[in-house]
Amino acid sequence: MVPAEECHSLHSLRQHVSRDLPLRVSVSSTSVQAKSVVYNCTVSSASKITWIVSYRYSEFLAFRVKLEDLWTCHDSNCSGSCQALRDIVAAYFPKKWPLLFSNQVVVAARKRKLELVLTHLLRSVLLPGSAMACLHARQNLPINVFGFLRVKSDVDRRSALQICVDNYQIAVKKENRHAVTQRSDSKTVGCMICLCDVDLEHGHQQCDNSLVVLPCDHVFHRWCIFQRLMFTIHCPVCRMHVSPYAVTNYCHPTRNSEQWWLSDFGDTQLQPKRC
Repeated sequence: MVPAEECHSLHSLRQHVSRDLPLRVSVSSTSVQAKSVVYNCTVSSASKITWIVSYRYSEFLAFRVKLEDLWTCHDSNCSGSCQALRDIVAAYFPKKWPLLFSNQVVVAARKRKLELVLTHLLRSVLLPGSAMACLHARQNLPINVFGFLRVKSDVDRRSALQICVDNYQIAVKKENRHAVTQRSDSKTVGCMICLCDVDLEHGHQQCDNSLVVLPCDHVFHRWCIFQRLMFTIHCPVCRMHVSPYAVTNYCHPTRNSEQWWLSDFGDTQLQPKRC
């Protein structure tokens, strides 16, 4: 049973603890270099790896400008929520205060706001929702957010649902069962997204794309379904929930809204086990 939806204002999101994110970031400390404040961000992944990235305010500002101009679309008929994402980032982003690098109150406020910006961007790219429904944002935003935070491993770049599906494959193999192969003598089935064959024995080797079976037993190319799971929580064939823990949430900045599904995975749901 899916719990009732929740609505978060910008203010309430500041208090929200994102235990469901496989990547977490905190602006843990600051230092002063060449009369500029450097913000040190601690990033931790579900694979228990932690590292630090450091940027000046000007570098955060340049990152925001690229996000607004290049990595989100400006189409009035955007299929996602690019304008809402820009509005949220603009609402959180700290204003520039010249010559106040030594003011601890200003620095502390900036730390808090920059952490909110980074956390919301991770929420937008790692949880299935409206931000990634836009093809332009899906192709540009995650790779640049991960690059800014120096997330090097593809394992750590997976979304919450992608991790959950990968963990389900481990559970299926451990139980030594495959519902699709038990039902059919054929060695291939059709991926219902790209409509190409899925080789049940060897995956799709020509494009280095292995098969993935969902809990409902429908089979897809891994790349195909992983793209889909960036903005939906359902199997595209039967509409069954990929994860039973999904909760629909909305954020309403000004006239626009951003929607995503906060799934309270927690640490245990992001470990190698059946979801």
